[in-house]
Amino acid sequence: MFNVKQEALRLLEKSDYTTSEFKGCFDIAAKKDIILLIKTLLNIDSFQREQALNLKIISNNLDAYPLVIGLHTRVEKLKNGIVYERYELPTVSLKTFEDLILNSIFPKIYRDRGGLYVEIDSKTLKERRKRKGLTQRELAEAVGINKKVIYEHEKKQLRMLLTIADRLEKILNEKITKPANVFKSFEARGEPKDSLEKSIEVSLQKIGLETSFVNQAPLDVFARKDALIISDIEPNRRRIIKRAIFLKDFIRVVQEPAVFITEKSKKEEVSGIPVIRKKDLKDIESEKELLKIAKRSID
Repeated sequence: MFNVKQEALRLLEKSDYTTSEFKGCFDIAAKKDIILLIKTLLNIDSFQREQALNLKIISNNLDAYPLVIGLHTRVEKLKNGIVYERYELPTVSLKTFEDLILNSIFPKIYRDRGGLYVEIDSKTLKERRKRKGLTQRELAEAVGINKKVIYEHEKKQLRMLLTIADRLEKILNEKITKPANVFKSFEARGEPKDSLEKSIEVSLQKIGLETSFVNQAPLDVFARKDALIISDIEPNRRRIIKRAIFLKDFIRVVQEPAVFITEKSKKEEVSGIPVIRKKDLKDIESEKELLKIAKRSID
């Protein structure tokens, strides 16, 4: 069976990205000039809402860009140069991803339930219309649409049906579309899911750190202020060792410090990642003190 993840990794490494692998809400973390968090699938319709939410939370806290790569939907093969969004996340074919990563060729078309759409460059539309000496009403009538459509697209960046955009460009004799926004940022925050995470949240907030919790990832909570700290809350000591392998590889790519926070542990570190017991976390008096401990994970 064709392996989407391995092919995506090959393309990233060919483009000199540093990569790590994981299995959860994302499959690949990659960094060069930017950080990408990538979910790979054969059928993009199998992507789940919870996965999308967790991917948004992680991306938000790392200033990273989430991306879904797949081969087909339930009814069609993904076409090149088209963005198929899933839960707002940009979703593309392998060929589109290859063009993007290796050649900086951005897709231009969005696939939605209503058909194919493009994003209009508001400034260019307005300038070209005026240069042609057309009013908004005159341009709209020439295209066969309502004047309000021209008004709204000149006022702010919006998507337009590809067929209408093509007619506009023929009349104005100029490109008025923009490349699709593949590298999107998201605002998302996760809440603690159990009493252990809630107690950790309280301790971190006391030293001035905002928190955001996540599932299906090699980490459980982000705590950030001026700097970012990645913490992994794990009550099971055996699982700490297993998860430390993934977490260490992950922070190697994203280059952010990490700590384990546990109920019980005699170890001071696992795979180079500092371990803090929950009861000792209460004795840490400042964000700077915690950050100093966490930075040992990337020294």
